Amino acid sequence: MAPISAWPMLLLLLALLGPLPASAQRENRHQKFQRQHVDYPKTNPDLDARRYCNLMMQRRGMASNACKPTNTFIHGNPEDVDAVCTHGGTYSSENYYDSNTPFESTSCRITGGSQKPPCNYRGRATSQPIRVACVNGVPVHFKGTL
Repeated sequence: MAPISAWPMLLLLLALLGPLPASAQRENRHQKFQRQHVDYPKTNPDLDARRYCNLMMQRRGMASNACKPTNTFIHGNPEDVDAVCTHGGTYSSENYYDSNTPFESTSCRITGGSQKPPCNYRGRATSQPIRVACVNGVPVHFKGTL
């Protein structure tokens, strides 16, 4: 009896599994920026800034394996945030652009000395212009508020 090739079985298995779920696909830099920094409309607007930060840092995957020390969530329409790199912003330096208008945002900073979960954050809500790094006309890095 001849040995059975593994290729047909592998192809059948892949066909049965279907496409990979979105969570298994690698996100590009702009998608990562949006996941880490854009929350519009703001999730649970009635939460105080501390509880908001603790919820969102966990929900967006920045407090699971290790605690990200700081992060800012921008509560602006994603199209308006993207526009900072074009008509909605002003060139600053290198690949940085400053927004022409302020954005509502919540800045989260870890409390305590440990950067291992469980993570605990304090938060501060503000409305200020933002500075982002842009590549190919879209933001890929949040530099800070101005």
